[in-house]
Amino acid sequence: MKGLKLQFPLRLLSLLMLLVVAGQSTVPAQSGRTDRAASPIDLKRLRRLEAQFEQLRSLLRIPGMSAAIVKDQKLLWTKGFGHADVEKRIPATPNTLYYIASLTKTFATTVLMQLVELGKLDLDEPMSRYSNEFKDDSVKVKHVLSHTSGGKPGDSFRYDGARFALLTAVIEKKTGKSFRQVMTEMFLEPLNMSGSVPSGDVLTTASANPELFGKDKLDRYQKTLARYAQPYRLYGDEIVHTTYPWGGISTAAGLLSTAPDLARLDIAIDQHVYLKKETQDQSWTPFVSNSGRPLVHGLGWFVQNYHGLKCIWHFGNDPDEFSGTYIKVPEKGLSLILLANSDALSAPFYRTGILTSSVIVASFLRIFIFEDQVGHILEDPNWITSREVFEKELLRLKKLGGGYSYDGEQAGYVAMMKWLDDRRKHAFTAIKVNPQTFGAYLGQYQLTDGRVLTVSMEGGRLFLRQQAENRVELFAESSVRFFSKMVDLELRFVRDSDGKVTQMEIYQGSQTLVAKKVK
Repeated sequence: MKGLKLQFPLRLLSLLMLLVVAGQSTVPAQSGRTDRAASPIDLKRLRRLEAQFEQLRSLLRIPGMSAAIVKDQKLLWTKGFGHADVEKRIPATPNTLYYIASLTKTFATTVLMQLVELGKLDLDEPMSRYSNEFKDDSVKVKHVLSHTSGGKPGDSFRYDGARFALLTAVIEKKTGKSFRQVMTEMFLEPLNMSGSVPSGDVLTTASANPELFGKDKLDRYQKTLARYAQPYRLYGDEIVHTTYPWGGISTAAGLLSTAPDLARLDIAIDQHVYLKKETQDQSWTPFVSNSGRPLVHGLGWFVQNYHGLKCIWHFGNDPDEFSGTYIKVPEKGLSLILLANSDALSAPFYRTGILTSSVIVASFLRIFIFEDQVGHILEDPNWITSREVFEKELLRLKKLGGGYSYDGEQAGYVAMMKWLDDRRKHAFTAIKVNPQTFGAYLGQYQLTDGRVLTVSMEGGRLFLRQQAENRVELFAESSVRFFSKMVDLELRFVRDSDGKVTQMEIYQGSQTLVAKKVK
């Protein structure tokens, strides 16, 4: 029989226990929930953590954020911060829906490792069996899963989300089902992840695959999508409403979910609902390079030793739209899940190693783990202060730390301030231009690859649209040069010797594209 629906080892008793926990942890649409069995110490720590998160959310200009903590396979706490929709003043709650970006990889990894456990997949199989992107057999499944497929396979770690997406074909060929269907049947339904949606375009794709979705399921997805957070980006010091990400789903990204639903996955992982302990440990072991050097990534998960703690984690980063953080500390039975409707949760930190440079992760680990190790309360920094005052305050806290160095907070603060400075440095200042000058720019422009861009005007404002995509507003740097606040884009309208606009040049990073005016 094809697929995983009847073959994946649910380990019946564990699943029944999980569903009881999942049912108890259903969170109403409100600001937060704390487990009634939480200890007095945990309650005090949660209040402090909430204050730290709110300070950091404000400093990073994150419009909305939702969080959950799992302790000893139970949902300890979940809470929403800020707004899911700034314009409509809709608050973020635990049940707010977010695009989780690369956190989707943790689901895909679980499927792939289960196929390995069942003897249906060999990690040494060449990727050329599944994708024409690979011209020979040198790149194996394990190399893509561990992000070591760049350069000479197995030599070094280099994160590559696009290559990870090619593992979609592996799952679909081995199961005989679409990845979307595997996600639904293996996770969303049995774990009662009723607040999750298998991609933002699920309602439109359902018409092409009616056998995959019943009416009840589609009705639930439609209601759930009503809780989808609006996406934003920080442009200079301005929070700008952007557009939703692409609508598909792959092993790399695409799932829409909530903090409590991801907590259900976390509980299932720790109860070994999907993988035996030895298989999970294999995934959570640093991948060893060809030279024998342990890397920062295992099979589908980042693996890092931080002050003697083995931490398992992943980030989600959809530039200018959504972000997420998921960290597990197995020996302490603790997990933290964070989702946000801007990229500010992970963009300042993930490239340098989120455990050693994320202020949010540092705050969580300090309050919930390292205080127990040093045997006393570790004072919380005041993040909302001047840089000079913060540096002096951190020196004072280090002296009182009793062995705790506050190095995570220090590194995180530096990374955060650098990111905020870069946001300001790369922001342009708009000038006022007489809208009558826009008339010459209106029309259609064609790129060399055939894509058509349309420049239009509405209410004296200039807009750019690429075919069926959402339009972006253009702001003037000069009478001929414009920029967008929604995406990193500049363009210049070019006139011929007669003063007629003939083309526009588009600048993104180091790339320049030329689009000729055709209409």
